[in-house]
Amino acid sequence: MAHFEYSSIIPAPKEKVFDFYSDFKNIPSLMPEDYKITPESPLLKIKKGSEIEARCSKFGISVLWKIIIEEVDPPSMFRERQVFGPFSLWVHTRRFEDHSQGTLLIDSIEYDLAFGILGKLAQDLYVSKELKRVFEFRHKEIAKQVK
Repeated sequence: MAHFEYSSIIPAPKEKVFDFYSDFKNIPSLMPEDYKITPESPLLKIKKGSEIEARCSKFGISVLWKIIIEEVDPPSMFRERQVFGPFSLWVHTRRFEDHSQGTLLIDSIEYDLAFGILGKLAQDLYVSKELKRVFEFRHKEIAKQVK
């Protein structure tokens, strides 16, 4: 299992950051331009047990991604688990902590790729770098969009 974590300071109160990030209709605007996210289910405010489906496309390859919200503790954290999608394991926890400059936003992901040693090679050569790129972009966008 691999672990990825990215954190940054968002210059806004944690309640506003939580409300924005937990509203899945905002997720497409938080992805780099080379990704296309198309909701396949209604994007409602999250609650424990909510299921969300979206189609994620990159390089002309489209993958259906289904997650379930496992835990919600507004405005401090929420956790999702992939039910169906490109990873053999994906658990994404978002934490929101008060900070003197606003909110410390922490994205933590536990994940595994399928395909054994080939998956490990893909992780080392591509996935970890791509996650860093995506979450750097995401955090910058959240800082721009949340006031």
